[in-house]
Amino acid sequence: MAKIEWAVLCDLAFFDRQDRLCIIGMFRTFPAPSLPLAISQVMLVAKLTDIRPVEEVAISIGVVTPRGRWIAPAQPDNVVIEPTREYVLATLRDVPIFEEGIHSFQIALKGQPSVSVDLPVLSVERPSFAKVH
Repeated sequence: MAKIEWAVLCDLAFFDRQDRLCIIGMFRTFPAPSLPLAISQVMLVAKLTDIRPVEEVAISIGVVTPRGRWIAPAQPDNVVIEPTREYVLATLRDVPIFEEGIHSFQIALKGQPSVSVDLPVLSVERPSFAKVH
């Protein structure tokens, strides 16, 4: 039975000409200029293990807010899941973020516990400039 070995959250993931997985801009925190906002695009990448050649894998994606509420992009077509051999590349567009705190980006295979990538969202104030007379 297939399992998720690891997962990461990044700006972009793709396979290059040599069929190597390339991950660009891994998230550790998300400094938000103001809240609420929508993250225009983020990718969740997962590495699968113990895959059987004839096995069909059902994948689910979700985001949980710091208060435990599930959130999703505004349009259903804003989530694209691409299983590719031993990897899953999931693109999420227009992910709404309403509050500061730890947001859990979760991926799960049917019948298995989810794997979470926790992203701290911090509101950062823009510096105020001195008034000019």
